[in-house]
Amino acid sequence: MTEPASRSASAPAPAGAPLGRRATALGVVALVAMAAVAVGLIAIVAVGDRGTAGASPTPDPKSFAYAEVKPAPPLALTDQDGNPFTMATVAGRPTLLFFGYTHCPDVCPTTVGNVNQVLEAVGSGPRVVFVSIDPERDDVAAMSTYMKYLPDAYYGLSGTPSDVNRYATGWGVQYAKTDQHADGSYAMAHTADVFLVDAQGMLRAHFPFGTQPPPITEAIRALLAETPPPVDPPATPTLEPGATATPVVPTPAPTTAPLTAAPAADLRVTVVSTSIWAGATTPVIITLGDANGQPLDGTVPMGVRIIGANETATGPDVTATAILPMGERIVSYVAYVTIPAAGPWRLDVIGADGTRGSAPITALDQGATAKVGDLAPDVDTPTLSDVGGNIKVLTTVVDAQVDERLYSTSIADARAAGRPYVLVIDSNRFRVSPACGRAITMIKYLLDRWPAVTFTHLEPFDYQVITEEPVLSGSLTDPPLNQWTKPFGMGDATWPATAMPWIFVVDGQGVIRAKYTGIIGSADVDLILSLITGNGVLGG
Repeated sequence: MTEPASRSASAPAPAGAPLGRRATALGVVALVAMAAVAVGLIAIVAVGDRGTAGASPTPDPKSFAYAEVKPAPPLALTDQDGNPFTMATVAGRPTLLFFGYTHCPDVCPTTVGNVNQVLEAVGSGPRVVFVSIDPERDDVAAMSTYMKYLPDAYYGLSGTPSDVNRYATGWGVQYAKTDQHADGSYAMAHTADVFLVDAQGMLRAHFPFGTQPPPITEAIRALLAETPPPVDPPATPTLEPGATATPVVPTPAPTTAPLTAAPAADLRVTVVSTSIWAGATTPVIITLGDANGQPLDGTVPMGVRIIGANETATGPDVTATAILPMGERIVSYVAYVTIPAAGPWRLDVIGADGTRGSAPITALDQGATAKVGDLAPDVDTPTLSDVGGNIKVLTTVVDAQVDERLYSTSIADARAAGRPYVLVIDSNRFRVSPACGRAITMIKYLLDRWPAVTFTHLEPFDYQVITEEPVLSGSLTDPPLNQWTKPFGMGDATWPATAMPWIFVVDGQGVIRAKYTGIIGSADVDLILSLITGNGVLGG
């Protein structure tokens, strides 16, 4: 894995993507140079893992269509030219939309390359919207630089962290920072689906990461046949020396609807948590900014409430704990709330000084998994000493990337010693979801940061080592959970064995204080550990 770039690094061009009409000879040189220094930031999809992600070579485009057609979720951000953008901006044309970031080393460039092939196949009718989930680095200037190397059909959108967070939630997109380092560098994990919106603004289909261009192309052609797009104005011809240009009356641009005013608020709320749970007390991690986006310093007490139907609160306000983690510059807030049922809710934040703000959240059904607030299953996970030092029996991580500290202490021993622990249930070899393998990589960042905490990696599935190679005892479509994973409750209809990875954060008394699945950010774990240990808690 290559080192991540710093926050100050300029946005690299989309490596591997075909050049658009904007590219000049100088742009080609710049693209090659920028791609050469593109950094290895982590995204949630394993590009090189054939057979575990992506669609079959020739699927039916209808298999990607939504059973129920609904209006596309709202979007009101700023494009690469500094202009306001809403979905009305692309009205009258089929539009492909995806979320990513310009420093992405593999997933986003792969998506861009596939989308560009679609554009080449269907012509100039469609539009493409690339929404950055990394607004700290991807401001308007960075998006403008990135868009120079893409076809004119693209819009590159950015905005405030709270706005991006709100709209991504509306589209069902998750993202999180991972591998945050002391020098300010970090990686991003994110949902990598491509959404298809028709000319009337209706959400028609979504294509998982790895879907090849042919089915996307067919779906776009079908929409173009339904509603032919407006004719693009011809390019201005090059004049011969001494020739006089004939005045050309420009074709009026489509009129966009005015931006919908956001509800009055004094606080900008950004939800950090990547997994929020229904049916029991669950931690919600947020950051707060004032009306101008400046982070709050944690001195003003904050309360949190969950709002459901008919503007009804689900319970009394809960005090949010302000935390400034080691080496960080931005205060975060953790509140343990109770959410009655899975689904969409609103999180309201109320300051002691009368300031207010809100953000949408989605609570997940816990199924049979071990609940936050309960004692963790008392499982004696295997260690290196139990297997005679044969690391291959414990992990499918390749030799060069193995950190033996993850296999030195059983969670049962950590619990007996009164030590907090973090259990990572994930597989590097047997990737049953696009996120598999990423939690192991992410958690290594926290090992040195929290020496008083036990970190344990547990492979979730039964497998055997045959001639130095791990061989699964079953099929990837229905993998067999091993004896140490089963007590944590995976494998039911809500969270089958193919729903991986998982992380459980447990305090010194053996109580589960947080759990996460799928896309998991290092801030999720880091802030709960700060709360458990009291390290960085403000006013406490």
